[in-house]
Amino acid sequence: MTESSPTRFWSRRAALAGLAASVAAPATFAQTAGSRPIRIIVGFAPGSANDLIARELARYMAEPLGQPVIVENKPGAGGSLGTEMVAKAAPDGLTVGLGTSSQMVMNVALYRNLPFDVERDLRQIGLVGRTPLVLAGKAAGAKTLKELIAAARAHPGQISYGSGGTGSISHIVGEAFARAADIRLNHVPYKGNGPAMADLAGGHVDMVFDGIITSQPMAQQGRVRLLAFGGRKRSPVIPDVPTFAEQGLRDYDAYSWNCLFAPAKVADADITRLNQALNAALALPAMQERLARGGSDNLGPSTPAQADAFGRKERERWVPFVRSMKIETG
Repeated sequence: MTESSPTRFWSRRAALAGLAASVAAPATFAQTAGSRPIRIIVGFAPGSANDLIARELARYMAEPLGQPVIVENKPGAGGSLGTEMVAKAAPDGLTVGLGTSSQMVMNVALYRNLPFDVERDLRQIGLVGRTPLVLAGKAAGAKTLKELIAAARAHPGQISYGSGGTGSISHIVGEAFARAADIRLNHVPYKGNGPAMADLAGGHVDMVFDGIITSQPMAQQGRVRLLAFGGRKRSPVIPDVPTFAEQGLRDYDAYSWNCLFAPAKVADADITRLNQALNAALALPAMQERLARGGSDNLGPSTPAQADAFGRKERERWVPFVRSMKIETG
């Protein structure tokens, strides 16, 4: 599951839209259950991988909550417009967000002037899934990860990797791979991972980090070659693709992840109720199958405290790394 790259943003219109979302009067679950719906804000476009997960969660969380759950999309700035919308929403438990590693971690490093603080203005409800990425190469290119690394060392800066854009997950994990392998690669940003994978299939770039759900069909068609899997163990969806660790990069992995989060001042009782509904949804076979089909590891059940600790650990790992890349954004 990859995400679109950040762009310059925070227009006056976007700021006013975020403020408008926060003026609803506070209410409790007791007052709203069975009447006003709960909104899951998705910081990416309809039809994206994150949007599809949110819609499945909405479907399966509605029953234990006893009230409707709907999805509302607020795409832009690598998910940060959606994050802002949740951060500034009324703390009534009726507005939550589906968070991604971009929103919860990478954007903290990428943007100097975010109008919210991830740790001060948000609180976690629980974890959803962790999605390892796959390193896909040209169909007629290197047959193994070791061959690719050897070619990059023999021709520094000449092996290219496409990404979903500057500052995207596929860009950041690509740079992390280059450092782990001690090689120099040529980064080619695209407007989304879809165009990057299309150019990989056309032989215009040498490699792209992508999700299983989109890269596997292309590999089955012979359009790309899957060289390495970013999880700690092989995926049952692509069991013939070895991990990076199996191929010598023992301390490297590549993944994105999701969580459910809320405004910081939402009452503990409401957070507990939402957490219970989230964990109930993740325990359903249909939801487990949906995550597995997309190559995601189910991270439920989790507590809000465990989700908070997970996010802090991810920021400790990735924020200094991303800042060291000196990426210019807004």
